[in-house]
Amino acid sequence: MARIHLGQRAGITPTPMLLIGTYNDDGTPNAMVATWGVTATWEVVELNLYKVRKTTGNIKTRKAFTVSCVTQDTLAQCDYLGTVSGKKCPDKVPRTGLTPVKSELVDAPYFEELPVTMECELLRIDPEEDDISLRILGTVKIVSIDQRVLKDNGKTLDFDKLHPVCWDNFSNDYFVIGERLGRWFTLGKPYNREGFHYEA
Repeated sequence: MARIHLGQRAGITPTPMLLIGTYNDDGTPNAMVATWGVTATWEVVELNLYKVRKTTGNIKTRKAFTVSCVTQDTLAQCDYLGTVSGKKCPDKVPRTGLTPVKSELVDAPYFEELPVTMECELLRIDPEEDDISLRILGTVKIVSIDQRVLKDNGKTLDFDKLHPVCWDNFSNDYFVIGERLGRWFTLGKPYNREGFHYEA
């Protein structure tokens, strides 16, 4: 089948939709949506944010932030939080009706309605080559999960309950993740005739 060419762009898709929670200088909660976020190591997350974002300034000041998984139930509120700047609309969080909760471990809020959250302490900030963005690395102090999105064993996320949202940067559309396809390092067994195992 023939392919089309879309030019030179970072085309990793889909990407997780994340809500980043911080405190403003006056102690009020702020939140923005980020889709450029990854796991850097087992205990470190990485966000790529524009320098001019209010969230970026808040992270520099407070040395902390939270990262929550956006869900289908909270998509409309989070879409709004990603659309409007806290610089122009300081009351944007109260408008959504989301409930900010002060973390006990870091100087940042999480939001009760978002069931999966990483509470992070700023590790370091690295400049990007484009001179308009920053690579923000945070050490995860704790991951908290609402019991309502766990499987019956009380230890594992149930995606049928969570309904996490991802974003396609080609269409700018949101999609929900749900169907389980299998367990890692098992589906490829028919091709692993030598019985090799993953090595870190």
